[in-house]
Amino acid sequence: MTTHHPGDVVGDHVLLSPVHVGGMGEVWHAAGRGDRQEVAVKFLGEALGENGVARERLAREARNLAAVESRHVARMIALGPDHLVLEWIEGESLAEALLHRSTLPPAEVARLVGECADGLAAAHLAGVVHRDVKPSNIVLSERGAVLADFGISQGLGDDRLTDPGRVMGTAEYLAPERIRGAAASPPADVYALGACAFEALAGRPPFRAETPLRTAIAHVEEPVPSLPDGVPAFLRDLVTAMLAKDPAARPSALRAGAAARELLDPNTAPDGPDTLGRESSRSQQSSEEDQW
Repeated sequence: MTTHHPGDVVGDHVLLSPVHVGGMGEVWHAAGRGDRQEVAVKFLGEALGENGVARERLAREARNLAAVESRHVARMIALGPDHLVLEWIEGESLAEALLHRSTLPPAEVARLVGECADGLAAAHLAGVVHRDVKPSNIVLSERGAVLADFGISQGLGDDRLTDPGRVMGTAEYLAPERIRGAAASPPADVYALGACAFEALAGRPPFRAETPLRTAIAHVEEPVPSLPDGVPAFLRDLVTAMLAKDPAARPSALRAGAAARELLDPNTAPDGPDTLGRESSRSQQSSEEDQW
């Protein structure tokens, strides 16, 4: 049940329709009262309104987003006492796209890996780790893939907001070192993006078990499954490298983005111009933080 309604005025914006409603809060499609610029307004959940940690997390999300400059990261517009105003990205999330398409063609996956990796590279350059890269936080839009929901992101000098021993994120996309208790780092974001790419190519995440705990253990102990035979070898190699157990063996986000772009260039793709066609896709934003 929403605590806000269409037509409500929040600062300089009018709420239009709810996008997401959950225990952590609400996300609304809204428009500027004067310029009618479309935005997304993210509210703290009613139960979290007086929660100091939740308010600090919202302020941290605003601070971290303000530090990142990339066309592949949703832009922060304003921070209010209990809400955050963000750039509106038209489209659907990768999670929604996979619900009705099951998998995406290799060309689309290579493109979204390159674009998301570019967004992550900009975040890492600014000292920000996303910590929750997953299909529901990747928006496939007219301008390409855009990373959304930096709600549990961490910046340089940020204090820990979670209890010791608790891992923030979603089990299917957590890097092995995070499961072992290491702090979130840029290579963990690369691993999560690799898991998203694997899911887009195979129709399932690399690891998914009966419980989040068993899924987490699989990330640590089990080898990465093989991708379908139809995935070009050079794209398979990139995704597999991003899913390396050792964070030092993974490419940086900057290198992963460059490698993905090389795969789309018919002059550099090893298997020639027809292997990765230039197909387009549209996709949107959805956000929820998982704890286990």
